[in-house]
Order: sequence, then structure tokens, then C-alpha cells
Amino acid sequence: MLLPKAGPFAGRTAQMSVELRKDAAAPLGAGRPQRIHLVWTRIIDDIPMAGRIKVAQGVRRALREAGFSITESTIRPLTKGPTLRRLAAAFGGLLAWSARGRLMPLQCLLFGDRAEARRVIAELPDDCDAVYLDGVRCLQVLEALRRRRPGLAILTDLDDLMSRRMSLLLQLDQPPSTGYMKGSLPGFVDRLIAWRWLSRLLLRYEAASLRQVEKHVARHSDATVLISSADAAELRRLAPGADVRAIAIAEKVRRDNARLAPGPLRFIFVGTDALRQNQLSIDALVDLWRRQEIPTPLVIYGLQHRQLDLPANVLMPGYAESIDDIYDGRSVLVSPSFIAGGLKTKVLEAFAYAAPVIGNRVTFESIDIGADYPLLLETEDKMLSLLRSPERFRPDFERAAAIGLDLVRQRHDPTQIGTSWAEAAHGAIARSQVLVYKHRNRGSI
Repeated sequence: MLLPKAGPFAGRTAQMSVELRKDAAAPLGAGRPQRIHLVWTRIIDDIPMAGRIKVAQGVRRALREAGFSITESTIRPLTKGPTLRRLAAAFGGLLAWSARGRLMPLQCLLFGDRAEARRVIAELPDDCDAVYLDGVRCLQVLEALRRRRPGLAILTDLDDLMSRRMSLLLQLDQPPSTGYMKGSLPGFVDRLIAWRWLSRLLLRYEAASLRQVEKHVARHSDATVLISSADAAELRRLAPGADVRAIAIAEKVRRDNARLAPGPLRFIFVGTDALRQNQLSIDALVDLWRRQEIPTPLVIYGLQHRQLDLPANVLMPGYAESIDDIYDGRSVLVSPSFIAGGLKTKVLEAFAYAAPVIGNRVTFESIDIGADYPLLLETEDKMLSLLRSPERFRPDFERAAAIGLDLVRQRHDPTQIGTSWAEAAHGAIARSQVLVYKHRNRGSI
């Protein structure tokens, strides 16, 4: 791990002799289960299921099944109980960060209350082996950990490279998205970022500042994980020498039969319009059904915040309480994508239910779909005949479903993904222990 000569991370060397854990150099698994504390930036239980929530729950389950003892904390954003003290603490962190010649992303500023970071760290067990951080927004926690618990291993889950996503939004001339924070922010925020000049300014700032922070996080975490191999390759380029891993999403086969059920076929899309990438796909599909007067039904599932004028044969029933309402054996997911990055959870979920997926190259980025997949379509013209007369293409749909099922079995088996997460956590602990060992035996890191 590369450590700065000055700043809060330098304390990892200066304080190491004082704050070393007694078991820091013990072999992995010696005498007791490894203990890992998970720090979330949102509640992940008892809420409507979404892509990132499903992934987060899967990570926790994988670590628990690997034998780790789990404890958890959730760090609150400034929008939850804002006070003058909390705002001052966050801006104090902003000034401290800026004093080192760095830009702090607004994503991180929202979680920049240093007192909140100290509260989370106080919840860590004394004999903790590692801390899992839920994304780049945990920057203040990571910094405080390096000051207060310098011998502790840190495993950061970036999910995807937000800097890359911001750059792609800028290229597409799209405003940023408030995502899962939408319900916590004042209504005027969405109205402000709808102004083109302001949205482009914000995107430029966020892309540049997030790139700095992602590089910083990778260098000062003992292991960093992304779900996309493309994102992981980019981060390795930014932070050579860092332990950066790509761990795909776990999914298990739910319907082991690629044959579509008898009866008329329909098309579906799954996703909330709170995420810009979903919003672009929804708008494109609604426009396509309106312009081409497609007779086959399209059902768009997920929480929607906008009131759209829907054309004939397009329905929006909202959030589906039962997954069986979505994957009925006669549904084809149609999901053209416009913003690369991450890995599309809706695609893997559809494949797990033996539902064929129509998409473009962005849809299948970091999914090893193969060149012979019959529903990889880049243009509207190539899609139209399938959308108008799906029964004619039933063999193609069933072949696509079979390829998807095989991909889920071979590349996304939960046991295999769980092993990768266990290796990442153990690797972070081992890397941290090497630093401790070097300090004890050479007096420096």
C-alpha cells in the first residue's frame, strides 16, 4: 500500500506502535472467526428491492457464509437530521481536504460529517479484523479509520466507477441523477440540476473530483472491489499497485427451463426512473412504442417518479411485490442501455428466470454474453421485427434464454462469488498484517 508523507493517512505509520491490535500478526483463522464490520451508506433491509440493495445483501450473505463474524453500522447523510454543527463539521472536512490540493465530490460532502464518522468508528468491536466500506461516500470514515485504527484492514466496495458514469452523462448531455438520495433531498435540487449550464458544471466537477477520490481510496484501502471488469481495469490504470478486484454479481438459477410458456409473449422493462440510466431506457422505449405503434404489450415495472403520457400497449404498474408478476415464463426483457459502467443486475435476474434479454453492447458490458447471442442488437431497425411479431422469433428467444441460463450457472454461481468475496476480505486482512509485520521488524512501512 502506498502511504502519503503527510495528512491523516500518515498516522497509520506514526501511531502503529501505539494502536496495533494484539492479534494483528496472527495467522488467518487462528483461534476464532475473522471479524468484519460493515459500514453502509443506506439501509439495506426491509425496503423495496433494487439493484444495489440486492448486491449489498448478497455481499453480506457471502461474507457471513464464508465464516466471518458480522457487525454493522449505517452512516447518515447530512440530509438526515441536518444541524449547524453537522454542516460545519462537513465543511470543515471539505476545507481540510481542499488544503491538500484536492477536490471533494458532492457525493462525499453529503456524508462528510466527521463526527458521524467518529460515531461509526466507535461502534467497531475492539477485536475487529477488517472494515467493509460501502462506496466512495465513506471517504470520511476511511480517513478517520487510518488515523484512529491504523492497523485495521479496509475493504472498500466501490460497486462501479462513479467518475466514469459522470463523464458519460456529460458526453450524452444528460443531467446528473440524485439516485436513491432523491427522497432525502429538497425538491428544488432536481429543478436546479435540470438547468443545462448548472448540470454540466456539476458533472465536470463530480467527474474530476470523483476520479481523484477513487484513486485515493484504491491506494489507501487494503483491497478495492468493483462489479465490472471494465471499471476495475480503469481503476487499476489510475492506481497502479493497488489491490483492485472485479467480483461479479451473484445470481442463482430460478427457472431451469429455457422454453417459453405457451401463450402470447410480452416485453418488459424493470427499473426505477430515479436512476438516470433507467430513465433514458424508459424514455427510449416509450418513444419507440409511440412512433412505431408497436402492438405487443410493454410493461415497465419499478417505482416511477414521473407522470408520463403513455402510448397504446404500454403499462406502468409500479413496484412489483412478487417477482412472479414480472417473470411469468412469457416475458422478454427489452433493455437498451446508454450509460456504461457497473453490471446490469436486471439482465442477470432475467437470465436467472430463463427470460431472454434484448440489449445492446452497453447492456451487456462486463457480461460475457458471447458473439453468438441472438438478441445483441445495436439499432432500432434490427429490433423492430422482433417487437412487432415476437411469435415469429420464439426460437431465437429460447436460444437466448438458454445462453443466459448457462452464463448464470458458469459465471455467477453464488458459491463462486462468495469465495471471491472471502478471498478479497482475507486478502485485505493479510495485506494489512504485512504492513504491521514490516513496521514491527523494520520500524517503518
